[in-house]
Amino acid sequence: MITIKPNASLTQLKLLIHQENLKTEKVEVLLSNLLALVNEQGDAFCIPFDDVTVTVETAIKLLQS
Repeated sequence: MITIKPNASLTQLKLLIHQENLKTEKVEVLLSNLLALVNEQGDAFCIPFDDVTVTVETAIKLLQS
């Protein structure tokens, strides 16, 4: 989340927006990677549950920070 000070300069605002955009892009990559997983041997894929949990938690933390 962006916290803007009342006296923030244009440069500071641009930096904050850039940081937020980077977080959003990281989340997009994490979630896209999960969605793109394919098992050529069948209709399912196998990922350890802990890996999925860590990926989703990371995405959530990135969005909240």
